[in-house]
Amino acid sequence: MNPTRVALVALLLSFWTAETRAQEVLVEADASAHPPDTRVRRVHGDIRFGAGFGFIVEDPIASLEPSFGLDLRDVAPIELRLGAPVRLRMYDRDPEQGQVVRNTDWDEVGDYLAILQQLSYTDDYVFAEQGRAMIDLRVGNLGRVHVGHGSIVHGYANSLDLDRRRTGVDLDARVEGALLEQPAGAELAFVVGDLAGQQLFGTRVGADWAGAGIGFSVFGDPLAPRTLVPYAPGSPAIAVDSQNRLSSSGSRGATALGLDFSYRWTDRWRYLVVPYIDLNLMPGLGKGMHIGVDTEFTLGRRRAARIGVVGELTVGDAGYDPTYFDVFYMAQRMQGQFVAYPGDLPTGFGGAAAPKYGFVQQSDLHGVGGYGALRFSHEEGAFIETGYRYRPGPLGHTWETRIGVDLEVVQLSVLAAHKGPFGFNIVDPAGTLGRLDLNVPVNPYLDVTAQAGWQPVVRRAPGEPATARQPSGGFVGGGGLILFGIAGRFGW
Repeated sequence: MNPTRVALVALLLSFWTAETRAQEVLVEADASAHPPDTRVRRVHGDIRFGAGFGFIVEDPIASLEPSFGLDLRDVAPIELRLGAPVRLRMYDRDPEQGQVVRNTDWDEVGDYLAILQQLSYTDDYVFAEQGRAMIDLRVGNLGRVHVGHGSIVHGYANSLDLDRRRTGVDLDARVEGALLEQPAGAELAFVVGDLAGQQLFGTRVGADWAGAGIGFSVFGDPLAPRTLVPYAPGSPAIAVDSQNRLSSSGSRGATALGLDFSYRWTDRWRYLVVPYIDLNLMPGLGKGMHIGVDTEFTLGRRRAARIGVVGELTVGDAGYDPTYFDVFYMAQRMQGQFVAYPGDLPTGFGGAAAPKYGFVQQSDLHGVGGYGALRFSHEEGAFIETGYRYRPGPLGHTWETRIGVDLEVVQLSVLAAHKGPFGFNIVDPAGTLGRLDLNVPVNPYLDVTAQAGWQPVVRRAPGEPATARQPSGGFVGGGGLILFGIAGRFGW
């Protein structure tokens, strides 16, 4: 065959083959879209039922804890859990309550709102060329709230009272980018301790540019009592109403205003150093200043661990209590100096019966104090933080330690804190808070749980009526919590 003809035939065949393949590709591209794979589940959830036995204050308890959870993170960064414990007295010890169900868990609006145990929304996204927005929203049981440099709100928890679970809101939002070729940002913190309106609420707004920052804070507790009512003349006990709450009279409310300045030194890689100055005012009480440095360092080749150190000097006048809304606020809100047992009540109706506002107002707290803290965290899901604060006056010592572990094989949360006279007398029950929560997944369907604590609760005074649901005298004291149990869960 003529070589020229052979080449021409080969060229035609190649064009025909290419055209056929191209047509095949075009047919595939024009085909209708495949329906979504229904085997991919975009909403996850579980039904959980726990049962436990132990003690709450003086009574042996059987506890039932049903809950329902949804995980929407495949659709939106949202997690939700609804649930509540039903605690049944196996034996009603003195002072007798008169009911099998522990009704102090269900006698206020906030107890029912606390059925919303968790609603979280966490997102971090970029926009434009250098913009970034971060949102961290928690609704439910707030175990630790920290705002700004912690000079007004630090370690606040809304559900430590053994009789009162609460649902609150803790929002942190930040937008950052570049302004005049320098890093800049704006941030918002918003806190509501109790959706029923019985606790702290407030906000902080801040802005920074080229490392320099400024913020303004307003926080208050509009229903905080200033004066309590004695149960009887000369009695150390305080009148307790039908909802097992201490009775107050006269004006109410506590407010704190703050202005803070800071500067950030960082290489955005290994270290962060933030010197700061906070100027705070509490109308009707006093004013103070905090000068400190907060440092943090990233450790390891993978930068998986962080260690931080805080040092602070505090100066205030006679009516200024640094970090007024701290981990002890819900214990001391109604009684500045809570006690451990009924037999520890002092004689006479004096300083021990004053709420926190009255205690600070009556005490001389002026002078110089300070705060130091050390923290460590790992990206795998573990942290530890410990800090010590001192200020002049009664109960000037505050020590607090928190530990958290969140792994597939175990979840652990520990709080240990003490408030009292100067020193490290951390074994005194009258000024001690403690809480341990442990959950160990045995298999995909069963968990083993444990709870233990020494937490504040309104207790009846010695010699008061046996039926605790009628008005009588009482005080804020420590109460024990020990519960062991199991929890079955069905997930989808």
